[in-house]
Amino acid sequence: MDANGTRYQLLLGFDDWGECTDADGTTLRDRWRAAPPSENETKLAPESAPVAWNAENYELTLQPRLFKFEAAPHDKPPKFENRRGAGRDRYGNWYWIDETEGRILVNSSGTNRTNVFWPTEGSTTCAAEEKSPDEFKPVADVSCPPLKFRALAVTEDHYLVVGVLDPAGLLIFDLHAGGAPQQVWWPKGVKFEPHDMAARAGGGVLVLDSTNKRYWELDRLFNVLPPAAFMPSVTQPDDFQPRGSDGKKTELHLCELPQRLTLQMSTRLFIPKPISIECLPDNSVLVLDYRAGQKFSRVHRYREGKRVGQSRSTKSMLKLIEEDRRADFSLVGYDFAFVPRRAQGEPDRLYIVAADGNQSYAFNLVWRKRKQITLDPVAAYMPMRLFAGRALVRAGTEAYYDFDSRWIPLVEQRRPRYAEAGTFLTRAFDGAEPDCVWHRLMLDACIPPGTRVSVRSRAANNPDDLELTEWSPEPRPYLRGDGTELPYGSGSRLVRDEEEAANRRAEGKGTWELLFQRARGRYLQLEITLAGNERATPRLRALRAYYPRFSYLVRYLPSVYREDDQSASFLERFLANLEGMYTSLEDKIAAVQVLFDVRSAPADALEWLSGWYGVALDPAWDEAKRRVFIKHAMFFFRYRGTMHGLELALRLVTDECIPDEAFTDAAAATAAASGAYSIRVVERYRTRRVPGVVFGDPTEAFAPRLVEQQTRWQPSQGSEALHATYRASLELEAGELYPIKRPAGATGKDWEAFSRAVLGFVPGATATDRTTGWENFLARRYPHLDALGAAYNTEPDSFADVKFPQSLPQGGEPLNDWYQFESVVVAMRQTAHRFTVLLPMRQTDTFDTAAHRDLTELARRIVELEKPAHTTFDIKFYWAMFRLGEVRLGDDTLLDLGSRAPGLMRPMLLGEEHLAESYLVAAHPQNVGGRNILGRQYEPPLN
Repeated sequence: MDANGTRYQLLLGFDDWGECTDADGTTLRDRWRAAPPSENETKLAPESAPVAWNAENYELTLQPRLFKFEAAPHDKPPKFENRRGAGRDRYGNWYWIDETEGRILVNSSGTNRTNVFWPTEGSTTCAAEEKSPDEFKPVADVSCPPLKFRALAVTEDHYLVVGVLDPAGLLIFDLHAGGAPQQVWWPKGVKFEPHDMAARAGGGVLVLDSTNKRYWELDRLFNVLPPAAFMPSVTQPDDFQPRGSDGKKTELHLCELPQRLTLQMSTRLFIPKPISIECLPDNSVLVLDYRAGQKFSRVHRYREGKRVGQSRSTKSMLKLIEEDRRADFSLVGYDFAFVPRRAQGEPDRLYIVAADGNQSYAFNLVWRKRKQITLDPVAAYMPMRLFAGRALVRAGTEAYYDFDSRWIPLVEQRRPRYAEAGTFLTRAFDGAEPDCVWHRLMLDACIPPGTRVSVRSRAANNPDDLELTEWSPEPRPYLRGDGTELPYGSGSRLVRDEEEAANRRAEGKGTWELLFQRARGRYLQLEITLAGNERATPRLRALRAYYPRFSYLVRYLPSVYREDDQSASFLERFLANLEGMYTSLEDKIAAVQVLFDVRSAPADALEWLSGWYGVALDPAWDEAKRRVFIKHAMFFFRYRGTMHGLELALRLVTDECIPDEAFTDAAAATAAASGAYSIRVVERYRTRRVPGVVFGDPTEAFAPRLVEQQTRWQPSQGSEALHATYRASLELEAGELYPIKRPAGATGKDWEAFSRAVLGFVPGATATDRTTGWENFLARRYPHLDALGAAYNTEPDSFADVKFPQSLPQGGEPLNDWYQFESVVVAMRQTAHRFTVLLPMRQTDTFDTAAHRDLTELARRIVELEKPAHTTFDIKFYWAMFRLGEVRLGDDTLLDLGSRAPGLMRPMLLGEEHLAESYLVAAHPQNVGGRNILGRQYEPPLN
């Protein structure tokens, strides 16, 4: 509702736009959700909706059309017998089978050259005669004829698996450990003819036998996984088990092993011709079927040996084909590849290569109820010129195909095509009163050059009369120059950037407006037509129909101006232009409180809002961080100059997200007491007697050491007791006295250790401490000179007359004063006004990189701005995680610094790492995570 009480009807989102209908009265929602027909149905496809819903951008567009590659007359399609398996390892090396099916080739990512991977010179591999042909086991190398390969895949555990036709079996290459392949042969009585392979999620492979219409499933240890209906007859414990507290193996994991390999351990496919196989993230299986004489292929889904849901046809792509071209369109799959979603919210993709080999077609894999999948066609143009026909392979989050002796990514080319026009009808809007004069229509849309949006309206007091009312054309909408009419909405700007505004106008983005001419009646219905040039489309995001009209003619002018209907109609519409301008200003005035609330203020108003505090926001801050700072600015300034204020300032510039709970007194008390945050500030005076780790600084912790247990000396015991203990501890001759200054030579270290153990501190008064510091200490300790003279048995004229002792006093007040001065005053003077800022070093960080140095300099600038002027500081990094040999309990109780675990350090790079803070990275392929090879890992010596 605006300042004049005018309300509006809104269309926004899938549900609202889906209630609109086409000319036949069918809702757009039903058109969009219509399932594609099966191949045995006579109709080509469900009739397309006049417009399409773009779920990614939440907008209405013209129906997209697929751009089809037109093949040259001399182009020859690839043949199914040319299919070869292919795969890429984690280092970017590609493996595939050559045209002769007798060699495995590799294209190295380092040299980009193609060489023979197997067989190498002098290597021969085949199956020897076995005593028990039914056994499923590896065999040794013997002399034999060359093998014939078919199908290939690289598993997640970095194994290269290659199918062998004769003898039937597999070669398994360990790309991590290297060496000769493991050979696994199928018994002669079990039919096995590999045609295609796919890596399983979590390790292992799927092997498709197209000839025998079966697929085999092998786990990460390459044991055959039988279907759920097949029950293995032997169960034995896995040999690799964790040890319990008693040293014995704990029977936690069982490995199901069959007695012999049989055909029933594979999954039978009741489909005409399976030609390709893929694995989904839940380890269910997709199989592409080709039917001779049909125009479309089908995709079947299996899980644990059973079909799941209904098969899906590539016929759904007809939704993106013009109706006059559907009869000639066909999509027979040659190969397909499944690519999982790249980010949260994105759909899974299935790419299917057409039989002509010139183009791949994309489908969003949509999951319905009961795990039913649907192939939602995508209008993406992905040509595959000069496709050799070996395979379409997924590697990472991309699909690749072979071009000559290289593998290049399948890339979408920008060839947008749309239907020329589309018309739909909105629902009947209710104006809530008879003869309601409908005011304006607002469209949040993008109407680029070459496209247009046309609107017709009809209104009546009875909804049944709408069908009998003629349509009235409305003016073409125009783009508002000051953004949306909603006060301080996302489309409005307090400070307009002229360049940005010009770009938005050129693109047609913004709020489009038209004034209803003759729409009068309680119920209003709109007919909206989107039209384009087949290369661009209007995009509608929201629609707002305002009612009733606030008439300046009725409200502010005498009735004489309304006597003539024709002139009154013109005058009312003329004054409505002024009303639109003034109402926008009045709305902003009425809603001005929005600007003073950080939760509702527009993004471009945050700089103005922060100016009330006299601060300038960091340009690097995102909108969320700016709002958090402005919301808690008073709290931040109240703690400025304190430990908690310094931590907050650092967190504002370094943390991605800082919660509201950090700006509370409770959080300040907790942080000051225990260093609870990842960014820590440790005051040095607190570490004068205990290690810094107690206050959150693990970088200055000492490893545990064996010390002699002895009672601390106190001044009440007298100096002779300290002298005697000193001589006994250092095995000195009689008459030696404890010095209050560090002795020269090697004795100095022993003196420091003794002082720390017996006194609890190391005397270290400087020349300034012995003069000015000692005088000030005596002046604070004694109320007047008489008290000082009585304590020191002298008559001083000033506190400066009592000099700092050159040796340990005998006892009494002089000894006690020396002890208090050295243990408290000097220790605090050495650490006062100094603090350390500790920044977390995470596993992904690396020392001496540009990012690391930038973070250090940024933190240094922030601390210089926020710290008290009389203080000094240094910046350190610490491991913000647990480490082997290091245990933290509560306030980081440190047991030992422990080992420099490579998992917590970065590989060493020349000029960017420090010794003992990094490690020499192993060469390929020894650095694959999760794979331990005997002899390549460190083994401790036997005791």
